[in-house]
Amino acid sequence: MQPIDLTLALKATDGDVELLKDVIEAFLEEYPVLLAQLEPAILVGDCAVVQRASHTIKGTLRLFGDVPAKGFAECLESMGQSGDLKHAAEIVDSLKVALASLRMQLMDSMKDPFGPMGTISVTEIR
Repeated sequence: MQPIDLTLALKATDGDVELLKDVIEAFLEEYPVLLAQLEPAILVGDCAVVQRASHTIKGTLRLFGDVPAKGFAECLESMGQSGDLKHAAEIVDSLKVALASLRMQLMDSMKDPFGPMGTISVTEIR
């Protein structure tokens, strides 16, 4: 498991660690809801829902750099746009695994005051 680098996310929040924590908490609450929309949408061939849900997931993942989950979300978004959901179920499975790993890392980063959020200074990100 490749560790995440929260420097990019801190830049996006202008160094505001509390805001970053709020963003992470919102993402951790939101992404399971979006994942739950994907599987039924794939089953019925609803490309618009696949595109929209994966686009929303991808948008937040950009904050965390080049994490594997971002690539899977981008792939699903493209599948939704193109109307070809042939292999979408397999990609959703990969996305779930990647998001579970990211979830653990994000939760660890929020509870460890000497971890990534506790050691990056505001001057480093500007």
